[in-house]
Amino acid sequence: MSFFKPRGTFIENLPRIYGLYTGGFVVFILLMAVLEQMGVGADTIGILFVAFTIVIYAIIGWLSRTMEVSAYYVAGRQVPPVFNGMATAADWMSGASFVAMAGGIYMGGHAYLAFVVGWTGGYVLVAVLMAPYLRKFGCYTVPDFIGTRYGGNLARLCAVIVLVVASFTYVTAQINATGTIASRALQIPFEVGVWFGLLGILLCSMLGGMRAVTWTQVAQYIVLIIAYLVPVIWMSNKQGFGLIPQFVYGDAVARIAELEPILGV
Repeated sequence: MSFFKPRGTFIENLPRIYGLYTGGFVVFILLMAVLEQMGVGADTIGILFVAFTIVIYAIIGWLSRTMEVSAYYVAGRQVPPVFNGMATAADWMSGASFVAMAGGIYMGGHAYLAFVVGWTGGYVLVAVLMAPYLRKFGCYTVPDFIGTRYGGNLARLCAVIVLVVASFTYVTAQINATGTIASRALQIPFEVGVWFGLLGILLCSMLGGMRAVTWTQVAQYIVLIIAYLVPVIWMSNKQGFGLIPQFVYGDAVARIAELEPILGV
């Protein structure tokens, strides 16, 4: 029973806490599978799933609330590397990845693979060439870094303008993806889905800032990685490619190349 009795600080108990969370999430998935076999409709299961995840994220956001400036902006600089990587990966695996990019590749074919290269390459460049040095510099935001590094408020203002324009473009796409997913899963109008998603974001981030966002993103990473890997592994094994599909991509591409002339693609 010691596993269920955390000792030490929250940071020291992160593996135990998120281990319990993962176990609970798997149990919830199995429960949804049982309900589906019992004849519960897909709409009801979708509502239960969305409600469950949003409630969990809202609870994490509430428990992570803080009044400290350092904790609000940079999570107190106490996030372990592995969990920081999980949170960053969950942020990268956003609606732009699993909705827009996947849909673009499906509709546009091979040409859209260039977006995957740019998307992934930019992620690596930011993580390797920018993030470590921004952290060492001790600033909270990119405009702070630019203003301190180059001096004066003009440089800071230019950085703010560039950041707002870039963020607004990205957030618009994210909100659109949120509304689409919510409307499909909950069978509600798109506009209501957008407000529903914004409410979830507000509950997850307003009270705790970056600390709440980080721990929420770690929880989202677990959901996303299960959602990504389980269907791929199941389909790969069903098609005879084994349990680790990444090792047999070459064989899969060869089979696709053989089928393209037959299907007229």
